[in-house]
Amino acid sequence: MRAYLCRKSERLRTFFGRGKAALLSTSIAIVLRSSAFSSVSMASDSRPAVFVVGNEAADVDSLVAAYTMAQLLESSEVQAIALAQIPREEFRLRGDAVALFREAGSRTLEDGSPVSMRFWNEVDWGEVKKLESRSLVLVDHNKMTDQVAALFEGRVTQVLDHHAGGVSYPKAQSIIDESLGSCCSLVVEQFMQTKGSNLTKELGTLMAGAILLDCRNFDPAAKKGTSRDQAALRHLESVDVPSKDPTRWYKELMDARKDVSHLTVRDLMLLDTKVVTLRGMNVAVASIFGTITEVCARAGTSAHVAEIAKTLAAERGYSAIILLFSKDKLMGKRRALAFVPLDSPSSELCEDIAKQMSETPGNLPQDLRENPLYQTQGLVETGFELQPIKELEPLNVYSLKGDVSRKTVLPFATMAALAAAERSAQPF
Repeated sequence: MRAYLCRKSERLRTFFGRGKAALLSTSIAIVLRSSAFSSVSMASDSRPAVFVVGNEAADVDSLVAAYTMAQLLESSEVQAIALAQIPREEFRLRGDAVALFREAGSRTLEDGSPVSMRFWNEVDWGEVKKLESRSLVLVDHNKMTDQVAALFEGRVTQVLDHHAGGVSYPKAQSIIDESLGSCCSLVVEQFMQTKGSNLTKELGTLMAGAILLDCRNFDPAAKKGTSRDQAALRHLESVDVPSKDPTRWYKELMDARKDVSHLTVRDLMLLDTKVVTLRGMNVAVASIFGTITEVCARAGTSAHVAEIAKTLAAERGYSAIILLFSKDKLMGKRRALAFVPLDSPSSELCEDIAKQMSETPGNLPQDLRENPLYQTQGLVETGFELQPIKELEPLNVYSLKGDVSRKTVLPFATMAALAAAERSAQPF
């Protein structure tokens, strides 16, 4: 039984050169497809391989949940592999994750990425498909992306999540709580319920940092985090976490997250992106760390923002990119939402989504009305309050309610795309 690794970066080859290959979890057979390490097997393992994968945005909650859950599952009977759905070179874009893994004392490469985590472009998936006993644990999302489903269809054994979507895999053990601020709270509970689990200070620090970040330090004004999140954080005190004042630590981590001054506009579009399939088209939905005003200024013009998005979409195989910008004081603390389609079908899709968003709350289906986040963000009462921003054309952009998040935009966009398609299919 073997798991496989491929195409390490130059920094990883440097790591090997320093004689630290032992840090790469040699319990897993590793095959590198780089020219320097072609077909080099480092170990063999007869244990079943369990991949623990976070969502495709690879935000800090998702990365930490995958990393810590894999550590919990690792045993003499199971080899657990933490997996991120991004290339290793994109980890550096996530300043909060870099700062948190450093704070926890995790073993990292020079770019700050954790040694014990595998990144999508490093794995020889052709070899992994030969592992008949391979299985998958989903954390911080409840439905496999297309690239993951192609490898693990029918192999999902566990789901830990706090997003809308419900149970997609009836045979898997699923724990989904949409009201939670952080998926890591669910991972903490798994440690609490597992006899003999090794909750180290490193793992406790990682989960505590992720919980504080995603729950906004339990600031009542942010309307994030629950008593369940707070209970998880209190449990981590057993390993002396956090070891510094939580408010000061939260500010340090949030400052690291928000410091995107060194990133390009393209980097900002890659930093926190999820991809969904709508009407058979891959659509990227990016949460942008910056206001529409700031990003247009950095790009030069709104037209340049559109061109950068189109180029990125073409490179990644997206039919469209939807950009959700940060709250803008110049817009009365409202956010902006931009649609960048590549062709006529995706343009029609974006128009349908925008039209239906502008008609909320009257057209909200019952399941979304009952969604805790829709209630917390006031969408049941006011809707998205979508308004076009004509002065930023040719970028197709709207202002919307400042409380709105991607967690509420995505399920509505999915519903809107399906509803419009069903209406067009109806006979006259």
